[in-house]
This record gives sequence, C-alpha cells and structure tokens, in this order.
Amino acid sequence: MPFDLKRFFEFAGTIAGIAGAVLLSLNTSYSPFGYVLFLFSSLFLAGHARMIRARWLLMLQACFLITNMNGIYHWLLLPAMAGQ
Repeated sequence: MPFDLKRFFEFAGTIAGIAGAVLLSLNTSYSPFGYVLFLFSSLFLAGHARMIRARWLLMLQACFLITNMNGIYHWLLLPAMAGQ
C-alpha cells in the first residue's frame, strides 16, 4: 500500500485537534499546550484542504491558524517572557 500524504494530513490533523481539545478542556497547567496541538491540526488540515482543493476549508484553517497563534502567544509566550 503506497503512502498517501493527503490521508496522512487528514488523519494527523484530526488526531491533533482532538488531543488539543481534550488537553484544553482538562483545565490543568498543561492545558495551554492544547493550542500547540491545535496549531499542528490547523497546519495538517490546511494541507489536506489544499490537496483536495477545498478553498473554504482552507480559509477556515487559515483563520484557526491565526487564533491558535494568538492562544500560544497569550498563554505560553507572554507568561514565559514575564518569567512566570
């Protein structure tokens, strides 16, 4: 069976998105890392959307990518820069 990059992106994006949602919902000190998983999910699913030529799905993933980077900035980078 040959490697199918399109299916890999779909699978990896789905798993990363589910894992990110679970991590965020646990409300622990590790929860902000859910945004990192969401970021990977958005990247993988954007790749999948591009391969299947689903422009609106690609646009959605681009918006999710921006909000995930915002979450990483506010929940991980700012506290790290403040020494918390």
